[in-house]
Amino acid sequence: MLAQSLTLGDGDGKPHVRLEITGYEHPDTVEPHGMDLLSCVVHADAAPVRAAFGVSIRVEELASLRDYLLQINSGNGPAESFSFAGGLFELSFAPSRRGPVLCGVRLKSIESSHARLEYLVTLEPENISRALGELSALDALT
Repeated sequence: MLAQSLTLGDGDGKPHVRLEITGYEHPDTVEPHGMDLLSCVVHADAAPVRAAFGVSIRVEELASLRDYLLQINSGNGPAESFSFAGGLFELSFAPSRRGPVLCGVRLKSIESSHARLEYLVTLEPENISRALGELSALDALT
């Protein structure tokens, strides 16, 4: 599997999160459909903080995120939260009819030292469309 990424937000100095998928966690093991575990690095960028956290995410969890982004692509829809890697990486969405979708990002690390990072990302319609395209490209690889 080639490296693939998913970006939520703008990368032009604004807060964003980029999920880099580096491969399968267990490439020699055949898992039931959607249950493959992906080895990922979450790149958090919210000035002045730039950090990277290693996490493992199931393919089906990303499919659920894709389905939700399709639902709110117009900016409308229910608020929703997604928890990945046993709660170490969380995304919470708050759609609004009057403006962009807010996405709360929470990252935790307990391996080498305790760390917790929380920030907001503003998602314009084009950001959601780009993320859906990136998730579609992931579908082709899995």
